[in-house]
Amino acid sequence: MSVARVADVGELESGGAWQRWLPPIVVAVGYQLWVWLMAATAGADSFSLASGLKWDALRYLDIARRGYELYPCGAGPVDFPNPPADPWCGNAGWFPLYPLLIRLLHVTGLSYAACGVIVSQVAFLAALMMIWRLLGARLTEPAGQCLVLAAFLPGSVYYVLVFPISLALLCVAGAILAVRNGSWVWAAASVAIGVAAYPSAGLMCLLVPLAIVIGWRRERRWIRVAKGFGVAAAGGLSLVVVGTAFYAETGRWDAYQIIQRNYGNGVHNPLDTATGIMAAGMADPKAWSLAAMLIFVIPAMFVAVRRGMARGFDAELVLLIGLMIGLVVVPLVAGPRVSSYRSYALAAPAVVLLLGIPERLRLLVLVVAAGVACVLTYAFFQNKLI
Repeated sequence: MSVARVADVGELESGGAWQRWLPPIVVAVGYQLWVWLMAATAGADSFSLASGLKWDALRYLDIARRGYELYPCGAGPVDFPNPPADPWCGNAGWFPLYPLLIRLLHVTGLSYAACGVIVSQVAFLAALMMIWRLLGARLTEPAGQCLVLAAFLPGSVYYVLVFPISLALLCVAGAILAVRNGSWVWAAASVAIGVAAYPSAGLMCLLVPLAIVIGWRRERRWIRVAKGFGVAAAGGLSLVVVGTAFYAETGRWDAYQIIQRNYGNGVHNPLDTATGIMAAGMADPKAWSLAAMLIFVIPAMFVAVRRGMARGFDAELVLLIGLMIGLVVVPLVAGPRVSSYRSYALAAPAVVLLLGIPERLRLLVLVVAAGVACVLTYAFFQNKLI
């Protein structure tokens, strides 16, 4: 352990439990109060679970209740208004871990909707605690600002509703913290769980092994390669399990891809997608969120590259750089109809890089992010954000 790391541990222990745990709790509670306020401003019932049950939330609850289904369009309850040439419909276009957790919690007698909110809220708080550890868990002004920013990235409204975004964020933050601490086993577990939770978290299946191989200087190359392969294998095995779940319930390994094609999702030219989004102007929430994401990513990338050039690109730095690039590019590749702002919310652990920028710039990023979060959250409760 380095001298700097020993100093960090000493400061962490001297700060007491309140400094380690209270700030994430305060941010989580404050964020929930803010969501309730935005819901009321949009004319929704702030304290009704039904206010947040829109779009994919209904699909996750349906999967939790009845499992996966795939059938010819017109022959079942979940159809599409304009089915493509391959006219299959159903609820198989969403990953299984989140609805499985809802189903398991439902045995307590709580409603499926309440179980979904509980899973999301617990995962959100746990993710904030991990991000707080990445920030050093010391109550300083820059660390506090960065923790608040983590809760207000584009798409943050989905953290606390019946969506798996906070569960995926927990896995992403867990993998980064594991890489920082040199634990490839915990990194593998985080990657495997993330793969089963949300497609965008599957990026870590590639990024974590790459970071281990490139950035872990403390071990011989063959050991790094072996550990990187172990992490990749864990993610691959998780993907096989996901595919098996689809096959077991629908009879098709490609059930997920079939349903996603109904939304026009697939492989697209990212430049064409970005051009189309920005051409729509501020009338499109994706344009707001992409602009806010770039305002966040550009200074963070600048810090990462400058730090890497000065001190070397360690595993954590490689992982954060890959995460930011991937979360910007992959939704653009997936297509113009993808709700890209949900994936942007997974970039929250990269706030650690903003500790190294001037305070005025950090506050500017926070203000822009919070402003866009207000716009998107209001649009969600107005039924204008998918």
